[in-house]
Amino acid sequence: MKIGRLDRKITIEERTDSQNTLGEPVAVWSTYHQAFANVQKAGGSENTRTGSIVAENRVKFKIRFFDGITEDMRIVYNGNYYDILQIQELNREGLWITASKQY
Repeated sequence: MKIGRLDRKITIEERTDSQNTLGEPVAVWSTYHQAFANVQKAGGSENTRTGSIVAENRVKFKIRFFDGITEDMRIVYNGNYYDILQIQELNREGLWITASKQY
């Protein structure tokens, strides 16, 4: 892996469930790991759901290996949130994380 290509900072967040002051369940996202990544566009699509158009933008993030990242987490990059769809391990050297941003 060419470390010099990991030139974008990302934050991987994990979700925990909590309650607000009224006892209602709320999702709380907290930082799990920060990493430098190589970011590549991986395609996108548009679908019609319940009469409205939903666009999806897929991005692949390549980072150095870090254990414990799962598809239940999300990535914050450039102020946008990406849902993790797939994680591919690269011989314990790195990870390819495919994620999607929906509009």
